[in-house]
Amino acid sequence: MRFDLVFEGGGAKGMVFAGAIQELEAQGHSFGRLLGTSAGSITAALLASGSGAAGLLAALGEKEGDRSVFEGFMATPAPFTEEELQRSALRELFADIDLPLVSDRLEAKIDDALVRALMSRPIFRSMFSFVELGGWYASHRLAEWMTERLDDGRVNGRPVKMGKLTLRQMYEVTGVDLSIVATDTTHSSLLILNHRTAPDVPVVSAVHMSMSIPLVWQEVVWKKEWGQYRGEALAGARIVDGGVLSNFPLELFVSDEPQVIELMGPPDADDVLGLLIDEELAVPGLVLSEAPSEPDGPDLGQRRTAERLKRLVATVVQARDKLVIDAFEHLVVRLPAKGIASTDFDLSDDNRAALTVAGQEAMRAHLARRALGEPPSPESLAVAAGKMATRLVGKRR
Repeated sequence: MRFDLVFEGGGAKGMVFAGAIQELEAQGHSFGRLLGTSAGSITAALLASGSGAAGLLAALGEKEGDRSVFEGFMATPAPFTEEELQRSALRELFADIDLPLVSDRLEAKIDDALVRALMSRPIFRSMFSFVELGGWYASHRLAEWMTERLDDGRVNGRPVKMGKLTLRQMYEVTGVDLSIVATDTTHSSLLILNHRTAPDVPVVSAVHMSMSIPLVWQEVVWKKEWGQYRGEALAGARIVDGGVLSNFPLELFVSDEPQVIELMGPPDADDVLGLLIDEELAVPGLVLSEAPSEPDGPDLGQRRTAERLKRLVATVVQARDKLVIDAFEHLVVRLPAKGIASTDFDLSDDNRAALTVAGQEAMRAHLARRALGEPPSPESLAVAAGKMATRLVGKRR
């Protein structure tokens, strides 16, 4: 069969997708349209580039030195420019403090020296990033890694560099209908980024936006050269993780409402599969340690703070996504991820292998149940999905 695939967001837990896709391929199935949020956007983009399960599994095993490449996604912000420091709230705070018997000119020099001294420490750069740029960590390594992986793309067996392609260019090269979910916090609206809605946005930038968990990673600012979104200028808008408004928008591939079809394109498969990361299902063979990270890795306390922030964001959309899951349960593949945090990018090789096997087995079990069951009528599904999808995408300003 050919499935339109929806990938839920979940940070590091998204590693489970590789095993699920491996089983899907092993059973001779293929995909049509792809839709991903956050970590799901990485999987969707890599599949669109021709990676297949083999490429996903190879990415999971990538190392930088003796560490997983994914650990670099939680990077301490690099030193900030003088312009960024001068216009910051921190610099304004120092400027508001009046030093008795010190001239304004000398006081300004002292203030600048204090700010620079603080910014020489990684912890203060993270705090500065949190206040000024909306996130504790920098995510430039994610963008670099995605560019490298997309440059390994293949079309009909031929290597094609896709790391610098826009959504429109990638569609023209691959023929794959890829959509990526992000959230526009400036205008409080959901963004579905694809070759119809945002043709000039680079694929890597779309994934970067979708992965930017609020307060964890720095916000992404929409660039003028990325053009418009559905005819609307967004230059300067601040964009974050699509999961803020919908982490699992399965209904967008089920609905037959005209305004949803206009956004998502017509169905391109026999059916729909939603790959859901289930934090209540145990991962057989998973062994997690409470030991802190090495000194040159992400600080354990910072990672716990990041995970608390991620849980806070997840709670906001949990109720809405639960309605979708309950309505289309027979389309949902529940992938085990209990005990894994969204920021656990430093999973051991053994634990990543356990997660992969868990994904395989979950997909195998789902397909077996699906073959035996009698699904609801497409008409009843479309009606329910249409109502949910219409409320989700709404109307632009």
